Amino acid sequence: MDEFFTWEILATYAGACLATGLITQFMDKLFPKAPTQAVGYCVALVILLLGNFFTGGLTVSSGVLCLLNAILVCGATSGTISGVRRIAKGKEK
Repeated sequence: MDEFFTWEILATYAGACLATGLITQFMDKLFPKAPTQAVGYCVALVILLLGNFFTGGLTVSSGVLCLLNAILVCGATSGTISGVRRIAKGKEK
């Protein structure tokens, strides 16, 4: 594997979660007043839509599914971000 991200990887659940988490964490530092989950949902939606677009799989039906899948990606990512913050502050529970 010679690339970190490809559009095919970003169109998957794992790839979208990883990229959403990284981008949301970066944007959270730039815009600390913005609601993290709303930002995460928007980031996840854009990643999924672009992943489908650049792999040739974007249709109306897949676009609608991206709206739903972005909820799953954002939920998984938000939980991960919260967990990492808790551990970093010394609270493991």
